[in-house]
Amino acid sequence: MTQARTFSRNEPRLYGREDTVEALREAARLAREGAGTAVVVTGDRGGGKTALLDRLEAGTGLRTVELTGVRAERDLPLAGLARLAASAGFAAVGEAADEASACHALHRQTARHCAEEPLLFRVDDADLLDRASARALVSLGHRSGALPLLLVLTVSTDALGRELTPVIPREFTRYPLAPLDELDSRRLLRDRARVPPAPEVVEDLLVRCGGNPLALGELAEALTVERAAGLEPPALPPDGRLLGQARQLLYELSERARRLATLVIAGGRLDTRVLHRAAGTDATGTAWSELLATGLVAVSGKSTWFSGELPRSALEGEWDPAEMCAAHDRLAAAFEEEGQEARALEHRCAAGGPLPVPVGAGLARAAAKAARDGEHGLSSRLHEWAALLEPDREASASGLLAAGVHAWTSGNPQRALSLARRARPLTRTTGSLVANELLRGGVELCAGSPDAARRSFTTAGRALVTTDRNAAVRALMFAGEASCLGGDYRSYHELADRVALLRSPDEPPETALMFEHFAGISATFRGEHVRAVPALRKVVHLAESTTDSDSALWGSQAAFTLGLPHQARDLALRARHEERRRGEGSQEPWACVYVSLAALLLDRHAEAETSSLEGLRSARAHGQWNRAVDHLVLLALVAALRGDLETVGIRLDQAFARDLSGEGLGRPDAFGNWGAACAELAHDKPAEAARRLRLIGSDSGGCNPVVRVMAAPYFVEAAVSCGEHDSARRLLRAFDRWVAPTGSPARLALSHRCHALLAERPSEAEERFRAAIELHRDSGSTLELARTELLYASRLRRARRPREAGRLLDEALGVFRYHRAGGWTEKARAELRATGRSVPSDGAREHPGLTGQQARVSELVVEGATNREIAQRLCLSERTVEHHLRNVFVRLGVRSRVELARMLG
Repeated sequence: MTQARTFSRNEPRLYGREDTVEALREAARLAREGAGTAVVVTGDRGGGKTALLDRLEAGTGLRTVELTGVRAERDLPLAGLARLAASAGFAAVGEAADEASACHALHRQTARHCAEEPLLFRVDDADLLDRASARALVSLGHRSGALPLLLVLTVSTDALGRELTPVIPREFTRYPLAPLDELDSRRLLRDRARVPPAPEVVEDLLVRCGGNPLALGELAEALTVERAAGLEPPALPPDGRLLGQARQLLYELSERARRLATLVIAGGRLDTRVLHRAAGTDATGTAWSELLATGLVAVSGKSTWFSGELPRSALEGEWDPAEMCAAHDRLAAAFEEEGQEARALEHRCAAGGPLPVPVGAGLARAAAKAARDGEHGLSSRLHEWAALLEPDREASASGLLAAGVHAWTSGNPQRALSLARRARPLTRTTGSLVANELLRGGVELCAGSPDAARRSFTTAGRALVTTDRNAAVRALMFAGEASCLGGDYRSYHELADRVALLRSPDEPPETALMFEHFAGISATFRGEHVRAVPALRKVVHLAESTTDSDSALWGSQAAFTLGLPHQARDLALRARHEERRRGEGSQEPWACVYVSLAALLLDRHAEAETSSLEGLRSARAHGQWNRAVDHLVLLALVAALRGDLETVGIRLDQAFARDLSGEGLGRPDAFGNWGAACAELAHDKPAEAARRLRLIGSDSGGCNPVVRVMAAPYFVEAAVSCGEHDSARRLLRAFDRWVAPTGSPARLALSHRCHALLAERPSEAEERFRAAIELHRDSGSTLELARTELLYASRLRRARRPREAGRLLDEALGVFRYHRAGGWTEKARAELRATGRSVPSDGAREHPGLTGQQARVSELVVEGATNREIAQRLCLSERTVEHHLRNVFVRLGVRSRVELARMLG
């Protein structure tokens, strides 16, 4: 697969800040030529501002003068400049009696140094300087244009991105350091981790850190074997910079502001009205402003929260117990006044004071109401409290498992697994054992190890056989899904054989569907398609008469395997709707997978992209990292079918940069190789495409027999281009064995196209191409129609029949343009030129100066999309979009989005 680049441990790293460094180095080059400037680098604490300054200093060739803000001196006028006086040649600055004379002395001394050699004046943590020193530096910045001087100031921002000092004017050029994107975050974790973390731990750390480099680095270095395996929660080092900074800020607060901070630490994200009710008079006067000025607490709309869950939870653990209990008591009283029983009970439990009697019933009632209201995280915490207060071991285990289920539903897989592990020693009954294994299996299937999921579901299925056959078969169905995800088809066949022995003549529709699904999919994997088709047709028929989302999904999978895209799409949409109606959504990402696959079979590429973007957001919100990989790979496949090799690489990097511990995800790996091969075909790289497609049939490339056969037409095309006709014929025979019993027009068309490519007689090739074109039109698969016309036209041109080739290419070119298939558009245009036709360019998609990704970004700018909207639609980070736009501006010679829209609109 496409792999993320690697770094040596001794190499200084910026992780995604390279563009900012290059921009600052360009400013340094201009300063050396006499065109000085002042710039401001902004970002949250731990965002990498100091590391960026260190890298800049090493590569400018300028003499460096340094000044760093010190928190203790903020209220001492000119304290910053007094420290600067200790630097060589700046003694006069420290002798100034007032701010005006200090400004004059600073400018005079700086100008004298600049006359000798260009100067880099770097001011770190400028927000911590005293106001007088900061104003003097701003005055120097205003005069920098006449000097060979680069003045760089770094300023920290709060949780909402607001700068923590009002002194620095807006006209200074700003370079905001956004949080690291997913790829750079993973690279930093990999480079700094002392113990390689499990994939689910990596995902948890990414969510917790939010792209903050300091948090990622400190957590990575603090990983123990237990934390790396997910057996203990991650924790910041108590002597680390991030926690130390927060601790220092809080300890400097006044008593009233400290009590306010304690409430926010105890409450997490709070309704501001509840916070003020709990705070009473502490929230009036200057205490509130004092707390907000630290940047540790953010307020937006009706919500108030502590900036960073990691330092918040660490501070909660080390805070004075009496102060923390008092804060929980005040919050409980405030929530009671607001009528929020569940939140009030949570804080009563945390405070350790008197509890309602019987407490278990009250907590269970409150937990159930929280779940009905969609507050599954709160429900999980209340169930956990109930379990801790329950004297009966079995009842305590049930409470922990309920807490785990709601933690999983709320998108916290690590907490769910932790609760399941805690419940395991308390379990005494078969029911609790099964519930534990089903919870663990569900989490591992969607967010962890497919092999572990298979084992848990198999254990649950065996335990249920004698008491609930329907539930047993359902558990084994999920065990089979885990086997497929991991590429373990031997285990799948063993499960299918075991399930077949459980069948009885009179099964209810829901159970009969699962038996037929096992039989049909197992036969498909074994290549026994004549036996598979009747079973899969029964699955589709039964799914249309059932109401649960699982049955609809299994029916959609069967319909897709049969080449019935409309039924596959309808059933997947029904499953997605049912998940949203229930308000849990745990199966929504999986439903979106089959909506996307069905849309691809129907040549509805925009719908497939939209569905997978929705699925990706849902998967990440629910902590379903394996499902997220599924959707990233499908997004890569959409881009591949358009011939956009650059986007394919980006999306596959995002999907497979998670391999810190080598967890095998065979199915998405197979789809990823297929997608990359499609894109390489569009870019005339048949040998590389054939190599990738061979990987689908090997253990090293995510062996998947269904994907291997589905991708056969593309392998045939690549193999024929490389002269490997025998290999192409062998795989085509397997493809025909699959397609013939299903009768799918779209796939029969692909079969005819492959036979045309392999035909030795021109008459047979023409007959096959024409049959393929008719079937493409019958099935509505327009993009594959255009690709067939392109291949047919190429053969006609070589046979010296340019007029007939031109007619086919005109239609193909129109289809490729409609689908924004840039790579295929270029191939069609090249074929048209080879027939002797002139083909004019028509905008950004064919602009010779732009890559495919740059052209796509440019098109969306022309449509009026913002950078955030472009990032969401293309599954990129905003930083990457900005990078592409800067390159577009340079290549096209424009200076703004407006000019770009005029040029390409």
